[in-house]
Amino acid sequence: MYVNDRIMYVFSGLIVLSLAGMFMQSWRLILYPYLIVIGLAITIGIWRAVKRSPAKIWVPALVAGGYVALFATLDIITRNDPAGGNHYFLGMTPSLAIYLLGILPLAVIASLLYALLFDAEDTETLKQEFKREEAAE
Repeated sequence: MYVNDRIMYVFSGLIVLSLAGMFMQSWRLILYPYLIVIGLAITIGIWRAVKRSPAKIWVPALVAGGYVALFATLDIITRNDPAGGNHYFLGMTPSLAIYLLGILPLAVIASLLYALLFDAEDTETLKQEFKREEAAE
């Protein structure tokens, strides 16, 4: 079994777990496997660039750590109350504030970091490696 097959099996298992969460109406069972899939996809996507320049490993680590911290905070805040309590932050409930002021901006920041730090040579090298793999098959 190839490594790519194993990765696809892991992704499929996590997606099936999210699907089970949808049927069980458990947002945690939907969200956390999804975050793992996204984290693995980002890591796999920049693996070759990180192997060439190990200093770039802080990008996926920072993004993954930020998401884990935000979603753990959201999970703790909404444990007893879906809105996160009676207090307001900038006119929003705490859970909405975490989504709008933390989670969504982190997605934009992660995309900008990727665009600024990883150059087009990484993409060209990846295309050439795919062509070699296709020719070998």
